[in-house]
Amino acid sequence: MLTTKYVRDNVDAIRKSLEKRKSNYSLDKLLELDKEWRSAKAELQTLQEKRNKASIEISESKKKGADISGMVAALGDVKKGIEAREKTLPVLQEEIDKLLWNMPNVLHETVPYGESSEQNKTIRKWGEVTGKGSKGHEEILGKLDMLDVERAAKVAGARFYYLKGDMVLLEQSLIRFTLDMLAKKGYTIISPPYMVKKKYYKGVTALGDFEDALYRIGDPKEVEGKKDYERMDEELFLISTSEHPMAAMHAEETFSGSQLPLRYAGISMCFRREAGAHGKDTKGMFRVHQFYKVEQFIFSRQDDSWQYFDELLKNAEEVFQKLKLPYRVVEICTGDIGTVAARKNDIEVWMPSQKDYREVVSCSNCTDWQSIRLDIKYDEKGERKYAHTLNSTAVATTRTLVAIVENYSNDDGTITVPDALVPYMGKKVIGKQ
Repeated sequence: MLTTKYVRDNVDAIRKSLEKRKSNYSLDKLLELDKEWRSAKAELQTLQEKRNKASIEISESKKKGADISGMVAALGDVKKGIEAREKTLPVLQEEIDKLLWNMPNVLHETVPYGESSEQNKTIRKWGEVTGKGSKGHEEILGKLDMLDVERAAKVAGARFYYLKGDMVLLEQSLIRFTLDMLAKKGYTIISPPYMVKKKYYKGVTALGDFEDALYRIGDPKEVEGKKDYERMDEELFLISTSEHPMAAMHAEETFSGSQLPLRYAGISMCFRREAGAHGKDTKGMFRVHQFYKVEQFIFSRQDDSWQYFDELLKNAEEVFQKLKLPYRVVEICTGDIGTVAARKNDIEVWMPSQKDYREVVSCSNCTDWQSIRLDIKYDEKGERKYAHTLNSTAVATTRTLVAIVENYSNDDGTITVPDALVPYMGKKVIGKQ
């Protein structure tokens, strides 16, 4: 995992990044705790040496018949000092670990300062926005009997949905189209586990910030007045993206430099509690608790990661260009970038009913943030280095389907199938009576 030595060796870059983030992360507290821990550790080692030496001297003096009462008393004081420091060290280490696990990544120099998503910067736009009317996807699909959120709410609660008929086939066509495109580019298709152990989830994301968004596996029970969960052999979380099990897949492994990059394309259902999103985007299937996503993931050498950041973003743009959906690419500012990424670009697609661009893709270079915590290295001419990890959405089905429905809806209530998906659908229009 991340160590205090790494922090000490990179303290200037970390401090500069935290200042740019305007972060309240307690770097000085971490350094002070580390100093206290190292001092206590050194004192413990000194006292242990004294104890061992005194034990030998007492044994020799006892054999000679000498008075050892004073030596025994002094040894007792040494042992008390050892016990005190043996109790102190784990407490200090626990505080240090909490801070280390949640230290924000060092930002790339291009990340702009901003306090919220309102200050993200548009890099470029593609396509012409349509002059479609104000009908939302939920109204369009409701009339075609292809989306049912009311019965889903009855069965599972809010923010769930039933897709029906050709919309199911359109979703599957979207997935297969994207996987085929990435497979042709040399990406290995991955179907990952839908659950990940807590110790690995801690490595792939700042779990302290993100845990409320995850579904935890187990039966709730009352523990000291609070809900807790029955533990299994290992505590498990349902994945919120296939990025996380793909990142953890090579935990505690070392590659040769020639093996990198490793390019993966994960397909999975994603599960999110969407905590804190109440009252926003509640209609239809724009912001929901489960959805399919094709996720790109790359393990790379440190010197190469920024070229792969560009590659991932280009792939994602190609998906939306082939779907002929208008979009813009935005540079995410310091106030919106989160803990894990060193740099992040989003793709936002045009939603006619909202008359606005909305996020459909997030592309991040996490540099060595995840690999340090997961202990993923590569060997380059005898030197061990931490791999860089990068991830990007290729397509998240629900939001992309929303964009397709609204941008491709027709006056007669039908929906034109994007040309790129026609070979998979076997038809050009859905919703015909």
